[in-house]
Amino acid sequence: MTGALRNTTICIEKIHFNIAGKISLKLKDGRVIIVPLKYFPELQKLPVEKRKKYTIVDDRTVLFSYSDAVYHLEDFMGLENKWRER
Repeated sequence: MTGALRNTTICIEKIHFNIAGKISLKLKDGRVIIVPLKYFPELQKLPVEKRKKYTIVDDRTVLFSYSDAVYHLEDFMGLENKWRER
């Protein structure tokens, strides 16, 4: 990984649930991360309309109004053990 990429801050812009069984995170740099909801059972249990009630905090953390879980960008990238390192 180059130094330029390593020092780039990755920020969540918006979240979508328009693909059945998936969560899509649109990043501010234009990239999209699509992850199966099966990895987030608490979100998977919620109806789509309740999933759409969320808040993005500090560009990298997502709080859902109808869930007690706190999700970090790294969780969606499969790097959940890394979020404490930032």
